[in-house]
Amino acid sequence: MGCTSSSKSQEKSKKGSPTPSSSSLDFKMAGKDFLQPSFPALNSQQRLSDAKGRNKVELKPGRSLMDWIRLGRSGADLTGVGGKVLEVDVEELAKHNQKNDAWIALRGKVYNITPYMEYHPGGEEELMRGAGIEGTQLFDEVHKWVNYESMLEKCFVGKLKSTTPVHRRVSLLKNLEQGGLPVVNKSLAKTNSADSKNGPVPTPSFKVPESPSVPKFDWFQTKTNVTLVVYTKWKLMKPEFVVIDRQGNNFLATLYIEDFIYYLHIELAEAISLNYEVKVNKDTGKTDIILTKEKPEQQWPSLGKHLEKHNRHVKVKDQAIEYRTCCVESVSQVTHDSKLLCLALPEGTRMCVPVGHHVHIRHKVSGMEVVRSYTAVLPTLTGEQDVRVKAGTVIYLMIKIYKNGALTPWIDSLKKGDPVEVSTFTGDFNEDRLSVCQNLVMFAAGTGFTPMVRLIHRSLEDPKSSLNVRLVFFNKKFEDILWYDQLQSLAEKHDRFSCDYILSEADSNWSGKTGRITLDLMKASLPQQTEKSNLLTCACGPTPFTNLVTQFSKELGYSEREYHAFQG
Repeated sequence: MGCTSSSKSQEKSKKGSPTPSSSSLDFKMAGKDFLQPSFPALNSQQRLSDAKGRNKVELKPGRSLMDWIRLGRSGADLTGVGGKVLEVDVEELAKHNQKNDAWIALRGKVYNITPYMEYHPGGEEELMRGAGIEGTQLFDEVHKWVNYESMLEKCFVGKLKSTTPVHRRVSLLKNLEQGGLPVVNKSLAKTNSADSKNGPVPTPSFKVPESPSVPKFDWFQTKTNVTLVVYTKWKLMKPEFVVIDRQGNNFLATLYIEDFIYYLHIELAEAISLNYEVKVNKDTGKTDIILTKEKPEQQWPSLGKHLEKHNRHVKVKDQAIEYRTCCVESVSQVTHDSKLLCLALPEGTRMCVPVGHHVHIRHKVSGMEVVRSYTAVLPTLTGEQDVRVKAGTVIYLMIKIYKNGALTPWIDSLKKGDPVEVSTFTGDFNEDRLSVCQNLVMFAAGTGFTPMVRLIHRSLEDPKSSLNVRLVFFNKKFEDILWYDQLQSLAEKHDRFSCDYILSEADSNWSGKTGRITLDLMKASLPQQTEKSNLLTCACGPTPFTNLVTQFSKELGYSEREYHAFQG
């Protein structure tokens, strides 16, 4: 099945909204008034890294995702209640908080997670943080992109009875409006009713916290263009933080502004071409979205009609992960078990994945939705770049194929024209850090090389950059090294770039370095610490590898601003 739309589907898209599909999660928070514990646990492996991403632990043999899928299809009772659908109150839920008897509530649905304990990639300890409670908030902090309904479908116990807590507190705003004082407790009220020994007690000051203001929006037109102007007031704003989706005249621009999303959602008065341009003023954050009129010289009577999402300003964490159906444009072999995919975004979509950010791919395997994260790369490090990457119409992903994996066997089967569901980008790497450091040292293991691709390219191809770039690249065997010839070519071309290859299972023909990451090896790979070193260290690879680099970085005295761990 290809990605080319039929005339019928095209007609349907013109009438519909350009809003991309979201995951099937209902984002109503059940039990939001319950006290929520810290997650991950303070002593958890997931807190060993400073990154916000999810970490994994090594699972026992026979406890992979595919094993979990097979268990779900075996007919075994994973609910623990004989397959009955129950109504569970908070008191009953709280009783099931042990490893051998654990329930969790997610958006009003209760699941028996006891059989899933040994299959959880984050480990039993992390899963137990939500045992016996309404765990939606905990889940969203780490696993928001995972379709838990599909993953835990066979573990469904029943619905959580909603309870309406009784609030007995005095309204702060009401008291302030009446000129009175909010009564915090009886002792405070008593103190305020009479003067103290030292004179009248000053009135306590209560300041209502302010929410970030909604960005201001304006527009203007010329003979050939219509320009939408958003005043973000964010100096770190970049063109990549603007995602555009258009179907017919339905236009949706999604702006990622710090921890918030701002939407422009408009049914345009007239037609525009597929050429979009986004410009950002670095000093003020003012963002111009420039649209090209399909009919030059035509004066628009108005911009158009405001649609559902227009002028909404919401927190990123409160929004569902959005997916778009992309189309495989090309597949090429990188190594014996790794491929480079070029995915074309839907017509009318512009999404430039920021440096160091990743996307999720989702696909149903044996009826269960499986999601994996992949960092966007480039088509090459040495040849001519694909201009469509900068235009935001294609994405390149480098993916290692695992024969017994849950998702990659399907990815391995993809061919030109096949559809692939791809999410909006996510990540927390700040590209501006590359502009303020003098030395960039990257520790990568296997496909942990992928986030480094664009860091290397950006640092070496920027004419204003004098950054010294070093890649310390760990692999099992020589044939596992991704883009070895290109890295060698870069080292010969640029005096500022060097690459060390370290193999853990080298054969007798290998004359280079061998072994694994150690404190001494890391220390030897880093420039001597001085006030002028201005170092940024980055790491990506399997969780144990990344955790070790994080640990060694701290032991060597480097601060958080000098280190970044990429986590998927």
